[in-house]
Amino acid sequence: MTIHVFAGPSLSGSSVLELAGVCPHPPIAHGDLYRLRPGAGDAVLIVDGVYQHTAPVRHKEILDLYAAGVPLYGTASLGALRAAEHQGHGVTGLGTVFAWYRDGRLISDADVALTHGDAEVGFRAFTQAIVSILGVTDSLVAVGRLDPAEASKVVELARSLHFTTRTNANLLASAGKRGLAGPMRLVVDVLRGDRLSDVKRTDAEDAVRGLLAENAPAPPARDVEVPVTTWRKEWSLQHTPATADPEGPTRRQVLACAQLFLPDFPDRHTAHVLAHLRPEYPEVGGDTFLPAWLDALSPEELVRRGILAEGEPATLTKHDRAIRVLVRTFRRRSGRLVYDGIPPELIPDLAALTEQSTRLLRLSNQAVQLNPKFHPGDIPADVLDTTFAALWRTGELATHVLDRGFRSLEEFREQARPYFIAARAFVAMSERPAQAA
Repeated sequence: MTIHVFAGPSLSGSSVLELAGVCPHPPIAHGDLYRLRPGAGDAVLIVDGVYQHTAPVRHKEILDLYAAGVPLYGTASLGALRAAEHQGHGVTGLGTVFAWYRDGRLISDADVALTHGDAEVGFRAFTQAIVSILGVTDSLVAVGRLDPAEASKVVELARSLHFTTRTNANLLASAGKRGLAGPMRLVVDVLRGDRLSDVKRTDAEDAVRGLLAENAPAPPARDVEVPVTTWRKEWSLQHTPATADPEGPTRRQVLACAQLFLPDFPDRHTAHVLAHLRPEYPEVGGDTFLPAWLDALSPEELVRRGILAEGEPATLTKHDRAIRVLVRTFRRRSGRLVYDGIPPELIPDLAALTEQSTRLLRLSNQAVQLNPKFHPGDIPADVLDTTFAALWRTGELATHVLDRGFRSLEEFREQARPYFIAARAFVAMSERPAQAA
């Protein structure tokens, strides 16, 4: 059995991450559980997680993994918070911090929040969390070194500081202004250095050792049904690896590769929509797929809404115009996604597309390594648009991306950024013979 431990500052420098049977991961973020490939009998322990500069781990992705039969545990920090939120529904809580949330002593997400470094500095904490201060004041009061009233004032003062500014120095400076320098010095001295007295660290280490010794509480019965929502489908598509290699492209990236680089994808997409139109929308009648609501929209209105290009009303028959409208506005119920998975029509090409996606994404990674100042997210939208318009040889990018199955220009840009270097290379190669002539 392997324990997949998502941890950062709570276990910074801890030897428990080196124990046999432990597979350490960085603090958990949205999508990490979709990327995880646990083996039979493995368990997941969530300790720390990120939530400001990236989305936090979502409740439904936790439920998704639990419903698949993987035991999940939470402790110490974000793990304790998620465990309290999932009591009886997917996560087993461990430790003191979890008990504080469960019993109502803690109610705020911010009580476990702190700032910390990245992997290069071992996720070292830079500020103090409220739960860490509570743990120390409790222990000092228990041994008679701190008056209960002073302990409450120390915690109240700490709560008045935003977690990003709750450094030892700031805590001491603020305490000095309120006549709490002595009590705060006691607390800060305990929390310095190796943080062996930090309740987060204690909870996390106890949880790891308990799971390895198989003496942790049994997870609840697996009677959890995860609603198949649009967001669940989208998150799964975005983050699930296309192959057994968790470092390889995701299923969404492989689909995007097809949308961006297959010359015939607009035709494939049109066929896909027409094949799935009636199953999704049985009310669409007639062999010509001409729903009544189309008659209420004039060609000028369709142009204004960006569904038709400027010159299309004059060049398309009424039937062809209707087909274009249906293809460009098609959404899976409940109305957000065009694709909620890799379509069956692409399965025969999936291996080749995955290989191509891997190769093209590698170009972007190499560009970042060669130029640390380059990042796909910084590419201006107009540069991205111009490059792919040249690749597709279209003067109507806004409607062409709809023909390729993107729901909007914004979604196209999001999916196209990692492939920009490859697209620019293809455009350069296509222009080379003309320049030579």
